[in-house]
Amino acid sequence: MPDRKYTDNTLKSIIDEMLRKSGLDKKYTELEIIRCYHEVVGKLISSKTLYAKVREKTLQLKLDSGVLKSELSYSKTNIIQMINAKMGSQVIENIEIW
Repeated sequence: MPDRKYTDNTLKSIIDEMLRKSGLDKKYTELEIIRCYHEVVGKLISSKTLYAKVREKTLQLKLDSGVLKSELSYSKTNIIQMINAKMGSQVIENIEIW
């Protein structure tokens, strides 16, 4: 039976290291931000969101409702604060709505 190496590393630290080494950490963070966005805005707005992407600390959104576009425009700072709070760091600085 081969010798196994045991470490005191947590599973989270091991997964984070694997993501970093494979270059998938940025994509994983982007998916987490988008998941947090959908969680923060709720089912109604989430269902009206056609497109969500993160680019250089900017969350880009495309909505299919003009009324929701204007409503989200007024709530940008609150949404940014809630997403950053859920992520635990300053990952989003701006939201662009189309």
